[in-house]
Amino acid sequence: MREVAAETGGKPYMSQNEIKEGIALASADDKASYQLGYYPENKKWDGKYRHIKVKVAQGETQIRYRKGYFAVDPAQTKGQNYEQNVAEALQVNAPATQISFMAQAKPGDPGKVRVIFLVDAHTLTAEDATGSKKLNVALYASVYASNGKSLATRSLKVDRTFDASTYQQLLDKGMMVPIDIDVPEGGKELRLAVLDNKTGFIGTVRGPLGQ
Repeated sequence: MREVAAETGGKPYMSQNEIKEGIALASADDKASYQLGYYPENKKWDGKYRHIKVKVAQGETQIRYRKGYFAVDPAQTKGQNYEQNVAEALQVNAPATQISFMAQAKPGDPGKVRVIFLVDAHTLTAEDATGSKKLNVALYASVYASNGKSLATRSLKVDRTFDASTYQQLLDKGMMVPIDIDVPEGGKELRLAVLDNKTGFIGTVRGPLGQ
């Protein structure tokens, strides 16, 4: 949680039984937030991670912001291997933040774990389809050894058209998708990814198994 918060401009609230304080502080932060944008001078869209640094004139002012992005040009996605991009993103020791999601891992049958994704539908591309909305999303759950070797991967594709009412529910509450995956011997870490098959945008997160 600390790593994801640091990379995306957030702040974690740990070991608190009362969530109201964290919500109140987050709401107060939002009142003093600014939205910045820019066009990168480096026009080489090579898919690599680029760091961002924001400075303010007031030296003692504390600021939180996203620490970087992947240089992917959504206007030139034809022929790209999105699955390869996901595999590369899972190897980077920093979360991809183009798609926002939360996840919970629960022990299942012996040697298995169930990962429940909750994807922020606002960060997904929805195509108009005669009054409905179509989403095309792939979700990945991978188990890694302590040496960084991938031991097992399960994926699931959601390629569906939702009526207006259901799509609004996805926007309000998120899109929940479960994936069951085997945990091979030596599995120590869980790495997760969500891919928007329309744009190639990716979100990733990682954490130790059993926590």
